[in-house]
Amino acid sequence: MYEIEKGILHGSSYAVPLDTVEFITWRLNEESGEYWVKFHVPSGKEIRIKVSREELIDIVDDWSNDEINLELV
Repeated sequence: MYEIEKGILHGSSYAVPLDTVEFITWRLNEESGEYWVKFHVPSGKEIRIKVSREELIDIVDDWSNDEINLELV
């Protein structure tokens, strides 16, 4: 579970400003329909979450300040 508030991505055991995320990667789990998302930060660490298609689009919008129009097929 996660939330994005005031530019901060946080869950029960982490918090990171979205503007420090260098890049985001994801993979569709075809069995569950969920996307497995990784947020890569400068330390070389990554934060992993599982989200729906709509949540992934919202996350990329928040992270890119609406500069990326993510279209998933």
